[in-house]
Amino acid sequence: MQTTQLVSDSAFVIRSVASRSSTGPRSLQEILNQFSQSALMETEIISLYQNAVTIIKEALPVPFCRIWQVTSDGCSLWQVAGDQDSTISQTFVLPTHAAVESSQGAITSTQQPLFIPAPKESVSGVIVQVPGQTRWIGCIEVHAFDTYEFDDAAIQFLQTVGHILAGATERHRLEALTHTQGHILEKVAAETDAYTVFDILCRLLENQLPDAFCSVLVLDPESKRLRDGVAPTLPPAYAQGIDGLLIGECAGSCGTAAYRGEAVFVNDIASDPLWAPFRDFALSHGIRACWSIPFLSKSGDVLGTFAITHRESCKPTTHHHAVLKAAAHLASIAIEAHRTKLSRQQLHQTLEEQVAARTAELHSTLQDLKKTQSQLIQAEKMSGLGQMVAGVAHEVNNPNTFISGNIDNLEEYAQELMAWARFCQAEQANLPPQLAAKLQSLDIDYVVDDLPKVLDSIRLGSERIKHIVLGLRNFSRLDESDQKPVDIHEGIDNTLMILRHRLVAQGDQPEIKVRCHYGQLPLVRCFANQLNQSIMNILSNAIDALHEHHEHQSSEPLIIISTEVVDEHVVIRILDNAGGIDSDVQHRIFEPFFTTKAVGKGTGLGLSISYQIVVEQHKGRLTCLSEPGKGTEFLIELPYQAAS
Repeated sequence: MQTTQLVSDSAFVIRSVASRSSTGPRSLQEILNQFSQSALMETEIISLYQNAVTIIKEALPVPFCRIWQVTSDGCSLWQVAGDQDSTISQTFVLPTHAAVESSQGAITSTQQPLFIPAPKESVSGVIVQVPGQTRWIGCIEVHAFDTYEFDDAAIQFLQTVGHILAGATERHRLEALTHTQGHILEKVAAETDAYTVFDILCRLLENQLPDAFCSVLVLDPESKRLRDGVAPTLPPAYAQGIDGLLIGECAGSCGTAAYRGEAVFVNDIASDPLWAPFRDFALSHGIRACWSIPFLSKSGDVLGTFAITHRESCKPTTHHHAVLKAAAHLASIAIEAHRTKLSRQQLHQTLEEQVAARTAELHSTLQDLKKTQSQLIQAEKMSGLGQMVAGVAHEVNNPNTFISGNIDNLEEYAQELMAWARFCQAEQANLPPQLAAKLQSLDIDYVVDDLPKVLDSIRLGSERIKHIVLGLRNFSRLDESDQKPVDIHEGIDNTLMILRHRLVAQGDQPEIKVRCHYGQLPLVRCFANQLNQSIMNILSNAIDALHEHHEHQSSEPLIIISTEVVDEHVVIRILDNAGGIDSDVQHRIFEPFFTTKAVGKGTGLGLSISYQIVVEQHKGRLTCLSEPGKGTEFLIELPYQAAS
């Protein structure tokens, strides 16, 4: 029957009845020297453990060896190297927590012995500690399948291997922590998001602390709550429950650490008063121990907390203290770098917004200048046109006034001459022969019949000239700078008169028909000359479009002008059948300097100025309705006030 016996301060031996000596001490020492040198050069700790298994099996010799490592909470073992046994799990829960705790790094005779189920084939076996600074960090388990005597030399050999593994493990932990620091600093330098950095940090440290949970909480300085937690492996319900934790005394490990500004170590939540308000919540999720340390800004303000949590009650080791200190330092760097980045981005965004606003302001100013320039150019053109029209009207009006003023006298004189001619014709027998011959050569009857017609034609022509002069003066209206009640129809007719020369057939250009359907309109208070200019610009564009598309038209070119009153607005509709405007540019036709005409044939100012006159000057609406392939209709809607 096998028995478990404490054979030294750091080894348990399972004895059998028979015995066998181990290899001599000299050969063992040589093996130890070689293994010690390889341990200094090996960078992979698992490879070193596996190498230890190999040399142990060769040196003693024994058929079975495996190495266990103590988890972060000190309550379990997990196999890291060696032979596999299908009857035993690769993780093993220790019978008692006290079994791995020792200030001297060895198991005394007063402690409960360590039981690890042996393989079925085992006849003899021994378990040797891998010592740590405050508690042993693992153990070496060796078994023989026949009678074997583990003498003092074999035990000392295994203990020496354990010490070599302990030193290598401590060194590996420091190197792993240094590697973690370097990796995190690289991520921070690459401006990785702080919460991504926190997640990487927690996962790297959890790999170094088996069975531990690492988490980060960030302090909201306004609400004094810990929020936006990063906890990759904590139970999700528990992680959600601590998100938004209000800091203060007795606010758990993290809340108290953030409130005090110092590390807080709670080894047993079930009995610690700091967890009184949250004890049941933590225990219900299997959380039993929690160590938290705040991370601070350069000015000493608390930024958040880093915590290591376990499912079993336990005390922190020197390594845990080192991990907490390093993690807090890295978390502080990450969050401050993150906030600096956000501040820089915000500043950059603010600068971009300011530049965009300034650019928009300059663009608006430039557009205003362009509009003003276009208005000045067009106003100058219209002023020149108005002055020319007024001058022509004045020069034409003077001789026409002379003609119309003498028509009545001319008619009176003609009547007297015709009466005298008829008298001579009646007294032809009594006239001298020469006068009678001359009178006979004249067709007195034709002259008497045609002369009134000639006089009527002169009078009609004079009236027509007078009407044209009046229309020219009404169109220019140079003497009217204020709004006055105006007859819209009169303005349209005068504008059509000015454009009449463009409506007649010329060369290969067919005649453009104009149909006017006028409704009953009141007098509209407006700037007459500006409104005439707006109507003329729209009509000019319609004429240009009809001239440009006449070759593609199946029907005669046509412009229809109609007027009506709708909802206290005078509506002027100008419709053409020139083929319409492409839908992708319809929204731009009122933009200054935008034109669909060929280069040199348009400035892009006409419709823009018309829009300004109707919308800005008269508070009306100017709308374009166009159906490609058919035609375009412009609607001018003007609010009116009936003339008193």
